[in-house]
Amino acid sequence: MYTRKRMFVVLIGLVLVLLGSMAAKDNPMGIATKQTINFTQPTVVAGSLLPAGDYNVTHQMQGQTHIMIFKRKGGTAEAKATCTLVPLSAKATVSEQRFTENANNQRVLVQMTFSGDQATHVLEP
Repeated sequence: MYTRKRMFVVLIGLVLVLLGSMAAKDNPMGIATKQTINFTQPTVVAGSLLPAGDYNVTHQMQGQTHIMIFKRKGGTAEAKATCTLVPLSAKATVSEQRFTENANNQRVLVQMTFSGDQATHVLEP
């Protein structure tokens, strides 16, 4: 009886390790596949001016190219941005965004880090 119970515990542990390694292989950069972001004012993302509001951000790989897709919750606004992932030394503990201003005095999103991710997203202009 003790041997069966021990064998069961070892088997469950092995399954959990295998599932964890499969998840890590699918996501080698340690980033969540879906995030949310809030823009408090209109923001330019990859040349598209998005109105203020809440957005779902999903990730898509096209070969070696990392694409971030911003879709407004409950709306039609959308933008696609190519980005570079820059590894962090440890998981991010807070979410943050960095912006610049363009010649039209519009806020332009240039970089994002999401809490729990192991990489920063640097958007290409």
